[in-house]
Amino acid sequence: MKLSPSIEALIEGLRHLPGVGPKSAQRMTLHLLERDREGA
Repeated sequence: MKLSPSIEALIEGLRHLPGVGPKSAQRMTLHLLERDREGA
């Protein structure tokens, strides 16, 4: 899946958190975007 550079940067930033790998970081990012779209 091709993602925008800003989304890639967020994923990379989340990967620096302890215990967060690349797949978890991507899932967290997509979850945050979905919440934002819902107006939460």
